[in-house]
Amino acid sequence: MAHTRPGAAHRVQRPRRHRGLRSPRLRRWWRRALLAFAALALLAVACGSDDADASSGDGAADPPAAPASFPRTVEDAAGARVTIEASPQRIVSHSPGATEILFAIGAGARVVAADEFSDYPPETAQLERVAYASPDPERELALNPDLVLMAANQLEQVEQFRGLGLTVLYVEEASTVAEVLDSVRFFGELTGNDERAEALAQEMQGRIEAVTAELAGIEAGPRVFFELDATLYTVGTGTFVGDLLTLLHASSVAEGATSAFPQLTAEAVIEANPELVLLADGEFESPETVCARPGWSAIAACQTGRVHAIDPDLTNRPGPRVVEGLEEIARLLYPERFGP
Repeated sequence: MAHTRPGAAHRVQRPRRHRGLRSPRLRRWWRRALLAFAALALLAVACGSDDADASSGDGAADPPAAPASFPRTVEDAAGARVTIEASPQRIVSHSPGATEILFAIGAGARVVAADEFSDYPPETAQLERVAYASPDPERELALNPDLVLMAANQLEQVEQFRGLGLTVLYVEEASTVAEVLDSVRFFGELTGNDERAEALAQEMQGRIEAVTAELAGIEAGPRVFFELDATLYTVGTGTFVGDLLTLLHASSVAEGATSAFPQLTAEAVIEANPELVLLADGEFESPETVCARPGWSAIAACQTGRVHAIDPDLTNRPGPRVVEGLEEIARLLYPERFGP
């Protein structure tokens, strides 16, 4: 996740500094890779059981990789063609979202190191740590990885790492819920855990559809101020959180802003009169401190008691738990439909 505002880097998906990577050609890289992998998977044969993944959460072993489908050449999010010689067994992840996905699909035992913000699931506490910002290539070379996953914040160092002979795949993190499902399937294909990944993606899709089915007949939901921090950075359209709100028929008070992550003034928030305030900075702010700000007591959300802290990792991190974030926001938006 690229960053243009201050704050906890791992908790907030921020605007990317390299907007050229959002071109239609590069946004389609996931689909091209998945189609290529699907064709190769038809040639796969079963092999011996993979190493047990004690960190998968259910004690199940990794499904066998499919050696007949390697080497694989894919085009990464920056347009580079990357050849992966064999099913990766030593992965270094610089993306908290990617780390979560790898563990969720049963490939957690293959992650040998991750950035300091990859803190879920709890098994990640045992991993070696690498820097999220400005990682040290010599440090990672010593880890002897067969695959390094880099995301937006490390783009400028990708070629430096490749120059040391490391296999680096640059992945642009998902900006919509649909892209999270694509990411789950992609990493499943990448690790040979495609069946496990597909099962997870279908489970997530089922939960998403269960939520959206409850919203039939709602055309315009509540206006929301989603607070990223106390300096009033928030989310607009074209963001991950914005997509969650769109799925729930709600709207951000920052819709129409020229920036995906605009910083509003207190006056602008008061004038927008949000019906619901969600605090991604609930570790530092509370409904009481928010509504005590000058003029904020007049906001509809403060008058009706609809100011709520929300776990930012469930809403801002593009990983499997995003479905939990969607369900939580749905309950806060429509308590009469989803209950407390």
